[in-house]
Amino acid sequence: MRKRERPRFGDLEMQIMNVLWDRGPSTVRDVLEALTVKPTPAYSTVLTMLRVMQDKGFVGRDETRKAHVYYAKVKERQVKRNLLRDLIQTTFRGSPEALLMRLLEDEKLSEAELSRVQQLIECRSRKE
Repeated sequence: MRKRERPRFGDLEMQIMNVLWDRGPSTVRDVLEALTVKPTPAYSTVLTMLRVMQDKGFVGRDETRKAHVYYAKVKERQVKRNLLRDLIQTTFRGSPEALLMRLLEDEKLSEAELSRVQQLIECRSRKE
């Protein structure tokens, strides 16, 4: 993967990355057991996906072990920041406000979640 190139993930790839970010270095079996996608993919499918993701530079493999142990090579925060920026640009015409309004209108946020959003807004307002 070239430095300036932003990683692009398919649905299963993103789920695999989430497992690796959450659990750290994991065997193929560990990843398979942690996946929540239905229907559950075959072991060979997950292994193939991890090999493809290794070729793309998203994950690395610990070559010192007999078992296939994979780890994330890209940082979760940066990947998700880039995905969100792309979503805002392509779907919400460059408007973070439109994304936020859509989330607040369409999603059922708990009182605790709404309170946290309010705190973040207030904190950000104080910084400016």
